[in-house]
Amino acid sequence: MNAVVIAGFGASEILRKTDRSITDLSLAAIRDALSNAHLSADDVDGYVGAPFATNAGSPHAEGGDEISLKSVAQAMNLPLTYGADLFRRYPTDMVSFAANALASGTSRYVVGLRAMYNLPGLSYATSGADVAFGNDQFTKPFGFTTAGARFGTRAQRYMATHGASREDLYEVVALARRHAAQNPDAVWRDKGATLEDYLKAPMIATPHGLLDCDMPVCGAMAFVMCRAGDVPEGATPARVTGFSGFTTPKAVFDMSGRSPADVTQAQLYDGFSSMIWEWLEGFGFCDTGTAWRFIRDGHGNAGARLPLNTFGGSLGEGRMHGMGHLREAYLQAAGKAGARQQPNVGPILVHNGPFDDSSFLMIEPAK
Repeated sequence: MNAVVIAGFGASEILRKTDRSITDLSLAAIRDALSNAHLSADDVDGYVGAPFATNAGSPHAEGGDEISLKSVAQAMNLPLTYGADLFRRYPTDMVSFAANALASGTSRYVVGLRAMYNLPGLSYATSGADVAFGNDQFTKPFGFTTAGARFGTRAQRYMATHGASREDLYEVVALARRHAAQNPDAVWRDKGATLEDYLKAPMIATPHGLLDCDMPVCGAMAFVMCRAGDVPEGATPARVTGFSGFTTPKAVFDMSGRSPADVTQAQLYDGFSSMIWEWLEGFGFCDTGTAWRFIRDGHGNAGARLPLNTFGGSLGEGRMHGMGHLREAYLQAAGKAGARQQPNVGPILVHNGPFDDSSFLMIEPAK
């Protein structure tokens, strides 16, 4: 693959509720990314987005809780030669699509956008539909796809098999809150969570309580990618050295020429707290059945053996559906993470998505 980089990253405010529209937040994020990359909208000839609103109560309303390529291109008058909206995909997939557009010569500067919007008056976790079609017939009537039920059943099995407890699951939440304290954009930056707080919170889908679930937010983030030879003067790039999908997750190491032992930190998707355990073990960062001890013993802390979600993750920053994980990897690789910057940054593994539908990137400092 021709060398491609993330040349800039931008974000809007991240808010639990706001009167600002998803369009307003999205354009703010893109303008911030372009400014960070020392580019203008006239330079952008490629676009990739993932507009699908994933919450069960979503009305999938353009300009409401979703925003598409068409709306963004028209609002910013982008001179696109390439554009795509990816259905039910993640920021890590957006990067791989952008990388291929750049490597093929289709585009020179590609903007990627992911926006989330928690519309007022809707139930975030429960669908109001009284009918189900296709594969939904076998899950939706039983509530298996809402409120993290399917992830709860996996967590229950893991805990029963390996001897972990809810007190151990709390350590994932506590880690997220500690790291969120260093992130000025995090919705939980000023709020820790004691074990007592955690155990008192309402149960959502056993063993996940309320604090095991990421917080729905309104916000947008955007990145700019280009070939290494096209980095604008003044921009600070980070290299994309590998990517893979859920069918062959470890291909990210083959493409990047790295191994798990080379990874200096990991930004692992944590829409629900127990997800962290699965991928720590899946990639061999610790032995099967020991991820809960790995977290409990402090190995995921900032400055420790494998710093995890150094920005607070979705559990600390808010539910940006993986975009926060990607932004943090960029900031760390570019040396722009401020108070949470880790020393001796090398390859960073970025993971987005659940156990059966993830994608992965390797991000590294520019040479």
